[in-house]
Amino acid sequence: MKTLTILILVSASTLLGDYLIKLASHRDDGLMTAKFTIGALAYGLPAFGWFYLMREHSLAAIGIFYSAATLIFLAVIGAAAFAEPFGARQAAGIALALAAVAVMAN
Repeated sequence: MKTLTILILVSASTLLGDYLIKLASHRDDGLMTAKFTIGALAYGLPAFGWFYLMREHSLAAIGIFYSAATLIFLAVIGAAAFAEPFGARQAAGIALALAAVAVMAN
């Protein structure tokens, strides 16, 4: 359970960073905004979670779980918050990510 909690926190911090940096990217002065700064800091926080995850798990396993979670949630955020397209390619990518999780979970 500890692993799942850390993985969720790491993913959530990354997602927050992605969301804020995406918002900042819509502005000409985006690099100078608070959204960019907070987003960049949110990217740094997962390093602490990775440190603890790496003590007990292989890089491959945590990389797959983290990447799949991030991919799925970023696709949802992109479609819901930014009206980005969600089509067959995105659905196939998510299906493959979930297949990778299934392979690594066993």
